[in-house]
Formats: sequence, structure tokens, C-alpha cells
Amino acid sequence: MTAESEPERGPVAGRRSGWVLPAALLLVGIGLLIAAVNAAGGDFSPQGPRLAPVLVTGGWVVIAALYLVRYRHQNSEKDDEEPAGWKAPLGVVGCLVGFAIILEYAGFVVSAFLFIIAVSRVLGSRSLVRDVIVAVVLPLAVYFAFTRLLEIFLPAGVFPL
Repeated sequence: MTAESEPERGPVAGRRSGWVLPAALLLVGIGLLIAAVNAAGGDFSPQGPRLAPVLVTGGWVVIAALYLVRYRHQNSEKDDEEPAGWKAPLGVVGCLVGFAIILEYAGFVVSAFLFIIAVSRVLGSRSLVRDVIVAVVLPLAVYFAFTRLLEIFLPAGVFPL
């Protein structure tokens, strides 16, 4: 078979199927939102455990809908885009495995710090200063929100906060 007779692969194929992920996220989010509302049974008090799933899945639906709208309204695409490879997804999976392994030993804050730095590098971030700021602020905010506000204790590890 010659090179001329093979179907062209790459960004053209991605344009036709690019709506699948946002649509799937939206449908799954709607299903989870319905399940969360049914599980709450009308009790959405801030003190109970039933409000958080409704808020999270509601946010999921809004973000997925915005993602789908953004995709549908893109006017121009670069013709010289490279097709997506496996490097980034496999890198993120590797980072998740590493996070899961070191979480028990180093604790949430240190593990999340390393995870954010590693994922940002894998995904091509070029600003180390921004990555470090996000990697310090975000895990600390999440840790204190869970431990102080929700009284859900995350692994403290080497820095008992």
C-alpha cells in the first residue's frame, strides 16, 4: 500500500470527534447530579454531608457545558497542530501512581506539592515560579479546608499541621 492511498490521520480526525469528551462529561455530570439530588432527599443543609455532592456535580455540569459550548464556537483551528500522543496521559498516570505511593509516607501537603510540580512539567508548563506558588498554596488550602472546616483529616506526614 502506498502513502497516497492511506487515509490521512491527525488533527482532521480530532476535529470531527472533539465534541465527544465534552458531551460525555456533560451527560455523566447530569446523571451524577440527578443521583446526588435524589440521595439528598431535599436535605441540603450546610451541616449535613448531602450538600457537597450536589455542589460538586452541579459545578461539573456547568464546566462541562461551558467546555462543550467553547468547543462548538471555535472558529478557527491551526492546520499545523500535532496529533495528541500518549506522552502526556501516561505521564499524568505515572504522577498519580507516584502520588498514591508517597501519600502515606510524606503526607498530603508534600505529596500534592510534588504531584502538582510533576504534572505541570509533564503537561508542558514553562513557568516554574507559578508552578511552585500553585503547588504551595493549593495543597495547603485544601488541607486546611478539609481538616479545619470539614473535620476530615488527611494524612499529615512529615509536616503535622
